[in-house]
Amino acid sequence: MMLMTMSQQLRRIYLLFLSILLLMQSTTSNNGILLRAKECTTDADCEVLYRAGSICLLPSGKCSNPFSSGCLNTIHPEKEEYRIRECNSDDNNKKEEEEDEDPNCRISPFHYPEIRIDNQDWDVAVFFSWICQIFLSEILHVPATVGVGEAKELSSFYSDSLTLPNADSSTYSWDAIRSANKAGGNCKGIEKDCVHFIPDVWLGQRQRWEQEYNDGQLDYLDGNGQVGKTSWYIPLFTALRHPFALTYLGLTDNRQQLAEIFKRPTTWIDYCQDVSTTNCSVPDEYASRYPESKSEQSKYYYPDGYTGYFRDTAKNNCTGAENSQTCTGHIVNAKCSWSPFLEQQAYWNDIALESDGPDSINGGYAYDDVLDIWRAANATQSDVIMWWFEPEYLVEEFHNSDFAFTQVLLPTASLECREARVGLDDRCSTNVILRRGSKEGACDENAQVTKKAIAISLRDMTFKERDVDRSPAYDFIRSFNMDELEVSHLLRDFVQSGRTGYAAREVVCKWVANNTDHLYSFVPPSYPRTLRAQNNRAELPFFTALGWGIFAVLYVLVVAFEMHKRRNKKVFVYAQVQFIYAVLFGFLLVAIGSILYVVQPNRSVCLSQFWLVTLGFTMGMVPLIIKVDALNQLMRASRHMRRVVIKPAALYAKIAALLLLVTIYLIVWSVVDPPQPTTRHILSEDRNTVYTQVGCLSRSRAWMTVYYLWEGLLVLVAIVLAFQSRKAKAEFNESKSLGLLIYSHFVFSMVRVAIFYVYDDDIYTAYAATSFLLSVDVIIGVSIYLLPKFRQCHKVELRSQRSNMRGSNAVLDIQQRAAQRRMPGWQRFRRQQSRLDNRQDTEVTNDSPVVVEDSPDPASQSIQPKESVKRREPATEDAIQNEKPSTPLRVDDEDDDDGSIELISFAKGNSSRKIHGSSVRFDGWMSGSTRRSPMSTRASVTNNISKLGMESLRLLFGPTAELESIASDRNFESEEVLSDLDGASESVEHEDDTNANAEAAASAVSNEKSPSEADDESNSGNLSDDGGVLKA
Repeated sequence: MMLMTMSQQLRRIYLLFLSILLLMQSTTSNNGILLRAKECTTDADCEVLYRAGSICLLPSGKCSNPFSSGCLNTIHPEKEEYRIRECNSDDNNKKEEEEDEDPNCRISPFHYPEIRIDNQDWDVAVFFSWICQIFLSEILHVPATVGVGEAKELSSFYSDSLTLPNADSSTYSWDAIRSANKAGGNCKGIEKDCVHFIPDVWLGQRQRWEQEYNDGQLDYLDGNGQVGKTSWYIPLFTALRHPFALTYLGLTDNRQQLAEIFKRPTTWIDYCQDVSTTNCSVPDEYASRYPESKSEQSKYYYPDGYTGYFRDTAKNNCTGAENSQTCTGHIVNAKCSWSPFLEQQAYWNDIALESDGPDSINGGYAYDDVLDIWRAANATQSDVIMWWFEPEYLVEEFHNSDFAFTQVLLPTASLECREARVGLDDRCSTNVILRRGSKEGACDENAQVTKKAIAISLRDMTFKERDVDRSPAYDFIRSFNMDELEVSHLLRDFVQSGRTGYAAREVVCKWVANNTDHLYSFVPPSYPRTLRAQNNRAELPFFTALGWGIFAVLYVLVVAFEMHKRRNKKVFVYAQVQFIYAVLFGFLLVAIGSILYVVQPNRSVCLSQFWLVTLGFTMGMVPLIIKVDALNQLMRASRHMRRVVIKPAALYAKIAALLLLVTIYLIVWSVVDPPQPTTRHILSEDRNTVYTQVGCLSRSRAWMTVYYLWEGLLVLVAIVLAFQSRKAKAEFNESKSLGLLIYSHFVFSMVRVAIFYVYDDDIYTAYAATSFLLSVDVIIGVSIYLLPKFRQCHKVELRSQRSNMRGSNAVLDIQQRAAQRRMPGWQRFRRQQSRLDNRQDTEVTNDSPVVVEDSPDPASQSIQPKESVKRREPATEDAIQNEKPSTPLRVDDEDDDDGSIELISFAKGNSSRKIHGSSVRFDGWMSGSTRRSPMSTRASVTNNISKLGMESLRLLFGPTAELESIASDRNFESEEVLSDLDGASESVEHEDDTNANAEAAASAVSNEKSPSEADDESNSGNLSDDGGVLKA
């Protein structure tokens, strides 16, 4: 006996070794994964095996999926509306950056977010998921994937594996729903399982879906159109042999008979090792060979290899007093994650049936195992009883056969029984008492409308988009349904086609192609949409904006050139040439940026566009702000009698620091979320056509918002500083021009901000308007700030020309006076007496002013009355001397057209003379040969000038000198004005002045500088003050 035993063991070892050798010869491996035998060597082999479109994949020798580029264009290649499908995340070889199109898919032109669908692990759910994937990817232009877990890429309808997928993680992917919600609906890049849609949810999951719904994870659950039924089933073959098994009444308290009829199924490897006497080395009635792979070893049925085998085990043995109370028959149960209440129903109805599957919790079987056990029972004509559901393709597979599914009647279902069902957590508990629940829940299950579960994030993600960019996926999934008749017909076709992965795809694809009208009824209005490219950059608004941009660039360059020629003029010296250059450079950058808004965008154009405009406005505003702030510091120090030292280098450092801050922000912007060409959509009025526009955009609008806030901050600071500098000396006071510049820029900025947010969906309109506004803003800004300075320079040049002419006339007058000095004394006396008599004969009335104009020749002076001139009797010398002016003398520095300065006194008489480009009027009573002395007038004016306040600021920001404001020195002297008054006193002296006075006047004229030279070289200030009037 022992020798026989050892012989059998050696034989088994030999057969096992032989089987391994055969396995290695008959299969190929790739990294330990067994591959199926080669199907093809040429594409023709695949077309014969499947259909046109399938190609042979070498070197694996497998045929590709003929539907890999799309279902509808494969079934109906003649229809142009059926294009290749949209690419999804399973198409790893396709990236959005690639220009070459993938032959099997294309990037969705609408850029709808990808939809991920759970295929679960039964065929009806797989078919539902494939139908949705086909219609979304090929009709509605929405990329969609199917499956979860490691087998995700194999689960897609378009997968080249041509397998019939089953979920390998869980039956209901509730955790994957939570992952999608946590990611905000965007599953791209999520490593964990992430799904938006579970297509087939049964009533046994009610407790879980209510929990998920209450937690805000699920949208409201709606039916998928199918009416499902779960129950116990036996084959018609068993029902005919054992009619008592058709009702729970026949099964109750019938332990021994159940143990004898319903035996345990046996896996292939267990049969060879425990049952077969030859270890399956010799074909027998049940096994033709030894299993060749690990997956075959766990099979309960394998075509052309293993028919299955049902056997008695110790649990079926009812002999003996002890076993008679514990023996059980076998019933096939599903995994606890499904919705089976078998343990609760069997225990409380006293039915001695037990499941012995590989599931460690409830002894349940996987989906494929259940199918194999039923087929094994059919192949071996064995009795079997199982928990199952319909509609399902296994039911259709054995429809109208002797192994057709026959329902076992259990206690009638009721509302109270349904409420007493065991929950999901208890069904999957390791505690058998919890799994059995209470007796009240041991009834049969009623027919139910199965539901579809949709992640709440899919709804939220859909409706937060603009209407033009809104995906139709949510509305389609929400409306999609198929009734049980359509499902049964689909399953029956699948069974008749061979029940393979390709057969399933062929059946589903044909059903979609034949029922497109039915599926279109679930599509929301205005979908699917047509996409059309729109290029308005060739139209008039863009050409107009481009023209304004070019003009703005040229205008800034011309103004900069003219300013450079006049850089030594006093008005530009006081305004600081270096700062003006910086402002003009900033405006030039903005003008160039405005041009980039209307050219075809690319990555370089997009980056340059925002860099130029941002740096340009910063460069245009910051130097002005820094300069005005420094001036305000000086003015405040002068009022408090303090000394202030401001170094130009410190001012330039502040400008550089702010520019560096803006540059750092732009660098971060360019690295983290750079502006790049982005396609935006515009919906037509009929809502069926979408026009595409390309513009430079970042993913987040926060970057532009921060820039606009920075620009607004600069405007606000400039407004405050301009208001504070309104009382500064005239040479440095730019409050008026700066205020107008800020106001203009503020208006244009507000319009640009409004366009940015209002026309967010119309890029071309927004860009054309923005380009135009930037150009006009630059043109107006440069004009407001610099044109007044050019005008002032022009006035100075005109005064210089007039002064040169007067200087020539004065020289001639002095020459005439020198000639007079050479005349005999009696001749000079007679001429002077004649002039004095002429003056005494003229009187100017109070209401009829007379203007006395100087001429080169004193003898040629003329009196021109404006309205009336009347003669009066000569007044005596004493009367004239006792006469006093009615009002005091005052200095009026109000700007005239020629920028003149006037000394004014309201009197009855009026005489006006033009001196050195300034109008000086001396008022008083004039009678006989006596009038107010010009020298006394000069002294009075000099005293008034000394009271004007602080010393005129000299060369505010010189290249090397430090600026010192000494508030304690309030004396103000203007050499130009005093020189003018000296000239005035000389020009109005009487002819009886001494020769020495005439020579002094000649010397003053000969040494006199032109006003233009005085403007460039003098460090004196202006005579203007707040009121423009200084009281003498």
